[in-house]
Amino acid sequence: MKRIRTKIKEKTKAGERVKEIFRENWFWLAFLLLTDAVCALFLWLLDAEAFLVLAGLLAFSSAAVFFGAILFLCRREEKRERLYREFLDDPDELHARQASEAASPREQRQIRAVQDMINGDRMALSAEIGRRTDYEEYIETWAHEIKTPLSLLTLMLDSRSKEMSETVRSRLDCAQIQIQEYVEQMLYYSRVRAEHKDYVFERLQLSECCHEVLDEYRLFLSVYGFQVEEAYTEIPVLTDRKNFAFILRQVFANAVKYRKQDGTVPRLSLKAFPVEKDGVCLSVADNGIGVMRQDLPFLFDRGFCSETGENGRKSTGMGLYLVKQLADDLKIRVEIRSEYGKGFEIRFYFPELATISRLPDSYISME
Repeated sequence: MKRIRTKIKEKTKAGERVKEIFRENWFWLAFLLLTDAVCALFLWLLDAEAFLVLAGLLAFSSAAVFFGAILFLCRREEKRERLYREFLDDPDELHARQASEAASPREQRQIRAVQDMINGDRMALSAEIGRRTDYEEYIETWAHEIKTPLSLLTLMLDSRSKEMSETVRSRLDCAQIQIQEYVEQMLYYSRVRAEHKDYVFERLQLSECCHEVLDEYRLFLSVYGFQVEEAYTEIPVLTDRKNFAFILRQVFANAVKYRKQDGTVPRLSLKAFPVEKDGVCLSVADNGIGVMRQDLPFLFDRGFCSETGENGRKSTGMGLYLVKQLADDLKIRVEIRSEYGKGFEIRFYFPELATISRLPDSYISME
């Protein structure tokens, strides 16, 4: 079937090429027909009997000349197109010379100009890629290096905790967690833009992964008086533990950032349950200030900051962007539900285990 479609496309392309040649050479066709008509007229005036004998031969020779010229032009045009495509795919000196040999002098000058332009653009693109790669490597190295003083800061806080008041200690711990969060955002931002991505997929329970992240954020959440509600259906999913933990940390950080500050007790709810046709759903909801309806379509855009409250103007706009990028790589569908003033909910739909085989082989690694 595919072979038949290919032949049909080739015939269609050939027919279009013949039409183009007819349109480009209609003047010579008209001139040839006019010449035949004049010759036939003179032949008829000179000798009507000879005209009857030679009219068929004249028409046949004219048609043979015309269609022979059309065939020659079609083959020449096909060769030129092939050489032009090869030149555009790789505009080196060899392909430029081959394309120029099949072109007119005017087209040869155009080919040289195109070659210079493409080579210039390629050099500029290569230089830009090099600069971007150097920048991303610097960011990733910086993110790794900054973890050393952060670890030292954590160690000092632990060793001097008895010398500090509970309030000072809590504030320092929260500041340390926020710094760590911003450093991780920079690190993951460079990773999601990388050409090659390595994920380690493993079968895990969502409750286990959520508990790990909650343990990390428990002090942070308790400082702001969060009440955490959990309800899990123990259905295993196949995902990357480390990257999904980062996703959860971004969601928890947003829940803290956009909490209500009118005396309402902040709540964070985590629920995992089976969903028909979608495998497993993990819902993370809070009773914060929520998001305005007009902002919902843009929450996953890079750098977008909602005008919801004072914290929105201070946000980097990178958290949910990274959440969406990583979720797409992990084949997790993300859905947001929110009503301004009534809270925010984000849902993660994990595919059935059988569908994970559709992931590209270039970046899937199974434990």
